[in-house]
Amino acid sequence: MRFPNPSLSEYALNTAVVVLTLAVLQYTGWLTDDPAGLDPVFLIVIAVTFPAFSYLIALVGANVWPSAE
Repeated sequence: MRFPNPSLSEYALNTAVVVLTLAVLQYTGWLTDDPAGLDPVFLIVIAVTFPAFSYLIALVGANVWPSAE
């Protein structure tokens, strides 16, 4: 089984971009019926689960697709 060696700064940057994008969409009202309202619990859950699921996808990708070794 191969384990990916992720860059922690890359995960942090990707997570920040995703959370900020969702926060802007929530604030403008594109995701909810209440414009100018943020759901901090939702954003915290996304900030915690996004890196975990991103790593799981990388783990599956490292073990399913053949590499050029």
